[in-house]
Amino acid sequence: MKGEWCYFKSYFSKDYCEKLIQDALTIEPIQGKTFVSTGDSQDITPNIRKSLVRFIHSSDSRFTDLFDVLWKTQIVANRDFFNVHVTKLDFVQFAEYHEKDQGMYNDHHDVQWINDNENHRKLSCTIALSDPSSYVGGDFQFADTNTHPLGEDMRMQGTMLYFPSFFRHRVTPVVRGVRYSIAAWFEGPKWR
Repeated sequence: MKGEWCYFKSYFSKDYCEKLIQDALTIEPIQGKTFVSTGDSQDITPNIRKSLVRFIHSSDSRFTDLFDVLWKTQIVANRDFFNVHVTKLDFVQFAEYHEKDQGMYNDHHDVQWINDNENHRKLSCTIALSDPSSYVGGDFQFADTNTHPLGEDMRMQGTMLYFPSFFRHRVTPVVRGVRYSIAAWFEGPKWR
């Protein structure tokens, strides 16, 4: 690895982010869950995570451009920084962190180590969709990397952040407004 993370600052335009938000809001939401350490099951754990999520599948034609851009930027990020073996991206998660719930996601990583699948999540991407002036709190932070991206860059609408899925990270509580984001997990053969 040549770096712990990389980002594409304001990669998506404000108009494109707003369109993604509007299209995603038409999908039925569910309460965000966390993996249980004993396998494939998931739990609602409000002390760890408070968010609504909507799953966007690559087969949904409204989001074809999004999946194309994710795959293309992953190739660049992976080649220049991470060099991990990824083979697929089947869906992404649209997340909503609301002021009324003090929406947040405490320290976690994205790899489900114990599973019966042939793959692990290898490379994660998060996309900031909200105008940064529309919410307070809701900051993306790494828990244990040696370096950290600038907080104001991570809040910039349309910014895409890539990092290895095993790095712990968090979203601090939203105290005003709503933070919208997308998380994508590129999978590949299990970590060894």
